[in-house]
Amino acid sequence: MPTPDTFWIYASTISLYLVVLMVPGLLIGVAAGLRGWVLAGLAPLLTYTAAGLAGPWLFGLGLPYNVGTALAVTILLAGIAGGLRLLSVRRGWVVPRSADDSSHPQVVWSRRAHVVVAACVVLATVLSVIVVLSAAGGTTAVFQRWDTVFHANGIRYIADTGDGSLFGMGSVNWFDEGSFYPNAYHLVAAPVYSLSGASIPVVLNAVTVPVAGIFALCMVAMVRQFGGRAALAGGTAIVAATATTGAYESVSSGLLPFALGIVLTPVAAVVLQRFLQRPGLDTGFLFALAAAGLFASHSSSLVGAILFAVPLLVQRWWRKEGRILPDVARLLAAGAVAGLLVAPHLLATITFSAGSYPYNPWASDIPVTSALGQLLSFHQVLHHPQMWLAALLVIGILAFRSLDRMRWIGASALIMSTLFVAVACYGAHPWVIAMSRPWWNDRYRLMALAAIPLCLLAGHGLAELQRWAARAASNLSWVRSREHLGRVAGVATAVVILAGLAVVTNGFYAKVNATAVAYAYHNYPESENRAIPVSKDEVVAMREVGKLAAPGEMVLNDRYDGTAWVYAISGVRPIAGHYDPSVPPPDATLLGDHFRDYDRDPRVREAVKRLNIRHVLLGSSSIKVEYERPVGLRDLEGMDFLRPVYRNADAVVYEITR
Repeated sequence: MPTPDTFWIYASTISLYLVVLMVPGLLIGVAAGLRGWVLAGLAPLLTYTAAGLAGPWLFGLGLPYNVGTALAVTILLAGIAGGLRLLSVRRGWVVPRSADDSSHPQVVWSRRAHVVVAACVVLATVLSVIVVLSAAGGTTAVFQRWDTVFHANGIRYIADTGDGSLFGMGSVNWFDEGSFYPNAYHLVAAPVYSLSGASIPVVLNAVTVPVAGIFALCMVAMVRQFGGRAALAGGTAIVAATATTGAYESVSSGLLPFALGIVLTPVAAVVLQRFLQRPGLDTGFLFALAAAGLFASHSSSLVGAILFAVPLLVQRWWRKEGRILPDVARLLAAGAVAGLLVAPHLLATITFSAGSYPYNPWASDIPVTSALGQLLSFHQVLHHPQMWLAALLVIGILAFRSLDRMRWIGASALIMSTLFVAVACYGAHPWVIAMSRPWWNDRYRLMALAAIPLCLLAGHGLAELQRWAARAASNLSWVRSREHLGRVAGVATAVVILAGLAVVTNGFYAKVNATAVAYAYHNYPESENRAIPVSKDEVVAMREVGKLAAPGEMVLNDRYDGTAWVYAISGVRPIAGHYDPSVPPPDATLLGDHFRDYDRDPRVREAVKRLNIRHVLLGSSSIKVEYERPVGLRDLEGMDFLRPVYRNADAVVYEITR
C-alpha cells in the first residue's frame, strides 16, 4: 500500500504544507490588524478562506486555479482588509496598536509564559505527527477509508486541470455532470502537490499529520482572546492533542475536511468577540472572512461554529455588555457580506440539496448511559476510556466559575453534548434526523463537535491543578526563602504536572490515539487477517496503467476494489472514481452490469467508444466485505476481446483488443 516516495520528500512536503497553511493567512491577518496569538490562530482559517473563495470565483471568471492566481486572490483579500483597517484608523474608529487589538484588558503573560505556551503548541504538533505516522505505519501509506479516495482524486484533479469549481472535482466519479462538494481543503492541498513533487498519498498524509497541532493553536488563540491565563492556554493545547474524540476520530473515519473544520471552529468565537466588542468595517470584514472560510472548508463547520458561539452571545447580553438588537443587526450585516463571498457555495448547496443524491441517516440507538460515558471519557471508536482526561474534565466543571469571561463554554458543552446524545441514542427519530442533517445524522461527527468545549473544560481542570500546586508551593517556607524559586513556581509546577500527565497517560495517550487513527489505514490490530482495499501490488498496477494509457483515455474499473484510487496515483481517469455507488452515471451502470457482453451488446461497445476506454483495471479485495464485484466485470479471464497486459498478485490490467 505505500507509494515510492522517500522520507525526505515526505518531510519537505510537510514543511511546504505548513508554509502554505500559514503564510497567506498571516498576510491577510497582519493587514487586518491582528497580532500575537490571535494572528497565529486565525492564520490557518484565513488561508482556507482565501483558497476556498479563490477556486469557485476564478472558475466563474474563466480563470484557472493555480499558485499564481491563488496568491493574487490572497493579496486582493489582504488589500481589502488592510484598506478597511486603514480607513477605520483614519476615521478614528480604532486606535492602532502594536499588540493585539482587543477591547478587553488581557491577563498579562510574561515572556516566560509565552515561551511555555508556544512549547505546548509545539508539543501538541509533535504528538499529532507521531500519532498519524504511527497509525499509518510509514510516511507513504495510502488512506483506506471510504471518503479518502474522493479527496485524493479531488486534489489531483484541481492540480491537473486548474478547475477550482465546486462541481469539478466530483466529475472524477460523476463524470457526466459532476457533483458538489465544498473544496477549500482540496484547494489548499493542490498547490502542495504541484510544488512538492510528492505523490497524492504523501500529500494527504502531510496535510493530516499536524491536524491536532492546528487544533491546539486555535484553542490557544481563543483562550488568549478571552483573557485566559497562560496555564489555561497551554493545558488546553495539550488536551487538544491528547483527546481521541477531538481531531483524531474524524481522521480515523476518513472525514478529512470535516476534521479540518472541527479544529478551526474555536477561532469562530475569536472573530465574533472582536467584532462585538469593537464593531467596525475591519472587524466586520474579518468576521465575514472567517464565516466564509468555515463554510468553504465544510458545509457543517459554519453551523457547528454557530452552535459553539451562541452561548457567548447569550452571556454578553445577560451581563449587559451589549444590546441584542444592535448586535443582531451588525451580525446580519456581516453575515450578508459573508453570504456574498460564498455566493457560489450557497447556490451549489441549494442545487445539491434539490438533486437526486440520497440522504441516508445512520439511525444510531446506543444506550444513554453509554453515550454519556463516551462523552465524559473522550472515547468512541475504541473501548479505551481516557480516564485521566475524564478526571481533568470533572475538575474543570467543578471549577467552572473561575473561567470568568469564558463561562459560556459550559453552555456550549451542554448544547453540543445534548445534540450528540440525541443523535447517538435516538438517531432514528424524524426530528433528530432533521435537526442533525448538517452532520449526516452521524454520531461520530457530533462527538467531535462536542469535544471542542469539553477539551477546553479539561484544559481548565489541568490549569486549576497547576494553580493550586503553584499556590501551595509558594506558601512553603523553603520557597519563600528563595525569591528566585518563588518567581518560577508557576512554571515549575506546570512542568511537573505536565510530566506527571505524560507518565500516567503513557505519553499523552499517543499509542491509543494512533490505534484509533490506524482505522483510516486499515492498520489496526483486528485488520491483520483482512485484505486491505488498496494494496501495494494494486498501487503498482495503477502506476502501470499510467504508463499504458494514452492521453484522454479512461480506464474501466471495479468501484469497490480500491482501483478508484487510479486517478490520484497515475492521473488516468477511471469510470469509478469513488466507492460511493449513489446516482452513478448511466454509462458507469451499464458497463458495470454488462461489460462482459461486449461482443453481443452494441450499447456496451458504444459506451466504450464514447468514453475512450482502452484498458480494464481490476484489483482484489473490496472496500466492504459484503460488496461483490459487478456482474459485468466478473470472470473476464479468457474473453476473446481482452488481452492481459499486466498482472501481479492483487491486480490485473486488460487491453481491449477490438
